[in-house]
Amino acid sequence: MTFRPLLAILVLLAWTLPAPKPAAAQTPTSGNPNLFGIAAHAWYLDPYGDQLYAALDDLHVTTVRLSIDWKTFEPVEGTYDWSLYDRVFGELAKRQIIIVADFNTIPAWASTDPEHCAQGSGEEVTTCKLRDDMQAAYARAAEAALTRYSWIEYWEFWNEPDVWTYLGSDTYLRNLRVFYDTAHRINPEIQVAISSLSGTPYIDWLWNVSDIWYGVGHQPWDAIAYHPYNLDQVTGSDGQIMPIRFDRIEALHQLAIDRGFPNMKLWITEYGWSNDPATDARNLVQSLDWMRQQPYIAFAHLHMLHDWSSDPVNSYGLMEIVPDASGKRELTPTTRFAPKPVYYNAFKNYPRDGLPSAPTEPGILSFPQTGHTLSGRFLSAWRARGGLAILGYPLTRPYARQDQQGRWLLVQDFERGSLEYHPEFEGTPFEVEGTLVGQESTSGRQDELPFRPLSGCHPSPDRNCFGETGHSLAYGFRTFWQQHGGLSVFGYPISEEFQERNPDTGQINTVQYFEHARLEYHPEFAGTPYEVELGRLTAAALQRRGWLAPNDPRVPTWREFQ
Repeated sequence: MTFRPLLAILVLLAWTLPAPKPAAAQTPTSGNPNLFGIAAHAWYLDPYGDQLYAALDDLHVTTVRLSIDWKTFEPVEGTYDWSLYDRVFGELAKRQIIIVADFNTIPAWASTDPEHCAQGSGEEVTTCKLRDDMQAAYARAAEAALTRYSWIEYWEFWNEPDVWTYLGSDTYLRNLRVFYDTAHRINPEIQVAISSLSGTPYIDWLWNVSDIWYGVGHQPWDAIAYHPYNLDQVTGSDGQIMPIRFDRIEALHQLAIDRGFPNMKLWITEYGWSNDPATDARNLVQSLDWMRQQPYIAFAHLHMLHDWSSDPVNSYGLMEIVPDASGKRELTPTTRFAPKPVYYNAFKNYPRDGLPSAPTEPGILSFPQTGHTLSGRFLSAWRARGGLAILGYPLTRPYARQDQQGRWLLVQDFERGSLEYHPEFEGTPFEVEGTLVGQESTSGRQDELPFRPLSGCHPSPDRNCFGETGHSLAYGFRTFWQQHGGLSVFGYPISEEFQERNPDTGQINTVQYFEHARLEYHPEFAGTPYEVELGRLTAAALQRRGWLAPNDPRVPTWREFQ
């Protein structure tokens, strides 16, 4: 609802639904950590990052909804500038925060009214209309954003299109179709959500049009994003003003059921208040208490982290602007923010005991040992590469990481390795590859004797020689390498066999490094499946980054698990 003009408020007030009958029985608690999200903006996170990222950490925020604005990343036709988003996404990636991206806005140069469209959100919802000859430019922009950030698996299309004068019609559905098809071509696991401020009437209308245009059951969205603000102070069945429109959320869920999609998720991508902090704190607790009972709600993003002016209408934040020396509360390069203690602490201290790390659903493999899950392409790749016995437990959720070439990759880390998704190889054996954790962990050791290429290698029935790296492979390590996936799982050897101290046990082991792994010989388990094991290189790397505390309880090894 950011910076909404008065017209949008009037539209919402006029579009009110009767409350449905209360459910006969309370649904079970969903246990969804993604209810603890924040609706944010890159143009605030970037300049005030020293304060705002610290607040995200302090609040234990799990997901951030963030607009990727066409007018920002393509300010001039044909010239893309991703620097703002790369910086912000990099910070969020460090925190393993799930990003829900909102593709939004029209650049002035692509609009029928460049002068007013350039004035910003105060006017753009009533003046911005995409020129007919700019449809191809829009398609290119959507593909560029989806390609660069293909690791983002949750996209909301537009922000409240039902209040955009020239977008709330079937134009939105046509543009959505282009975005949806492009997204699923680039990354089939992307989920695209339709967006609405008003709720069921608009979504129902779009569904009717979609059935006519594309056929029943072929609508171009996977989820529904909704902003359940109760600006008109509607009361519930108990006669009390609802903090958010529970009735409209339930009506949207019922609409999806009636349309034949009972498992379609709802994303609450904005909700919030601008009352006094004590009232807002009570509203927040009541909203979270209710939403955690609705298993069909996938995300909830509180709008927002901080106030953006002294205007009470814009006082939605968990944090307020600290007055400057003259007593003014306004955004400047030196603005400081301070928590509104009662409201801020209501979010921070909301009890999360008993909440699993992720919803338990079909197709998701949960690991209570580490609090993480596996699903989709990473689950398939993990199993194909030996699963728990080879890679070990997941230690992170999937998150974004930039490689040395500046490309963004979706990565998930395990005890003994990492997997990374390469959308350019979608549908091939190279779609998910192992990270070069062996090379990364031995950086700077190339001059040590075991890592120096051999001056000569003589292959034999018991020894392989690899000219690619100048190293050989023999004996038990060779047998293990061959039996457990070989080159595709471990890569080439980058050292010879040698002895080094195991950082996990303190014992001296015979080891050999490969591009993707370190193999360790454990003579105490001779003749068992545990005689050769992989070293916990990724776990050690996460400890060095500070993502996994060295004194954290160690997860069981494969043999301990057995």
